[in-house]
Amino acid sequence: MSRRGQYLLFTALVIADTVGAAAGLLLAAYLLPSVDLMRYLNAIQYGLIAYPILFAALRLYDLETVLEDSQEYATVATGCTYAIIALVVINAVVRRLDFEPIWLLGGWAGTVFMAALARFSMRRVVRFFRGQGHLITRAVIIGADEQGRTIARQFKSVADSGVRVVGFLDDFLPAGTPVQDGLTVLGHPGALATIAQEHRVAEVVVVPGAVAWETFQEILERYAFAETLKIRVSPGYYDLLATTPRVAHRNFVPLMVIDHARLTGFDLLLKIGIDYGIGLITLILTLPIMLLVALWLRIVNKGSILYTRTVLGQSGKTFSSTLFRVEDGKPLSRFLRDTALDHLPLLFSIPTGQMSLIGPRPIPEDKRGDYQRWLSTIVTVKPGVSGPWAVVPVSSLEEEMRAAIFYVRNWTIWLDLQISIQTLLVILRRRWERLTEG
Repeated sequence: MSRRGQYLLFTALVIADTVGAAAGLLLAAYLLPSVDLMRYLNAIQYGLIAYPILFAALRLYDLETVLEDSQEYATVATGCTYAIIALVVINAVVRRLDFEPIWLLGGWAGTVFMAALARFSMRRVVRFFRGQGHLITRAVIIGADEQGRTIARQFKSVADSGVRVVGFLDDFLPAGTPVQDGLTVLGHPGALATIAQEHRVAEVVVVPGAVAWETFQEILERYAFAETLKIRVSPGYYDLLATTPRVAHRNFVPLMVIDHARLTGFDLLLKIGIDYGIGLITLILTLPIMLLVALWLRIVNKGSILYTRTVLGQSGKTFSSTLFRVEDGKPLSRFLRDTALDHLPLLFSIPTGQMSLIGPRPIPEDKRGDYQRWLSTIVTVKPGVSGPWAVVPVSSLEEEMRAAIFYVRNWTIWLDLQISIQTLLVILRRRWERLTEG
């Protein structure tokens, strides 16, 4: 990304956060009947200063990390909490007015929501500009092994990653060797400076396990503090691990702690909120529909109306999932598949904690072998009643798993809400196409 692009993005973030904070504080003062809006204008003016300063202190304007990880929303909430505390301190110093507790609570909730919405909107704006060829960083990957190729596949969607991979450097493959997706080996890592200048590369992703130790050491020594090149080191467990490692210290030795679940802390609370909020509401609302479908199947079809299978849950634990049994070739079965009504019994697995409303496709235990390559990533979250597999067009298992892994590694509450809405739209479109056939 050019310096001009970085400056514009930084400025846009500050403006978006300031507008979001002001909107949240004004909204709280406007909606709460006991609060006099005019009395709080001074406090809101102080807030316009406090919020950006505290957000900067929490590294929310670090262009290397913003607009990517779902943890950013938790940090926004933390910044809003600190800002409310700062407003209380400022008021104690200047003594111009006494804040009402209801306004402080409403202001906190309002700014958390509006600032998070501002960040969500900025992500959409940035992805739009990336799709137009702006705000993109050109990069090479050093190491053309499976891990290096996996990283290139993850970066393939430039609008999402902001990175355009131009090729690979490798210790063991000659220049010109095809790797994947039209990318080739551009040369040896020792020629990094020349290749970077020739291809206008600003970022280098190093896969330590794919290069000789001497090569890795030389890259760090020569380019770690180079102003024109940013060195990124990909951990060796990238393709195997989706959880976020934490660093613990034992007698001054840093050790990485690996969680068994992908979502922890604030992210886990948000996910539980969706499952036991929207999921339970959906279950209650669809109970009459399930009853009608069950009665219909009992009348039309012979035998059991339910089909039970054993699937893999979080951490690879198995459980029984139940669907309505449909028979191929029958109009009723076609209708149930078109409308996804045959999957409604899966909603009962949400309150039991076995499934989520949104997640990867439930994997049958007897097909574990087909998914073995991706299991260590997929089972770090619960399978979903719906998910990326239901809304993203895929033509192969490889493509479906790529979408599922993207979901696992890039989960946000907004992504779950987006997939929920897309699921409904896909069902309506599929049924409309069926009705208008011929």
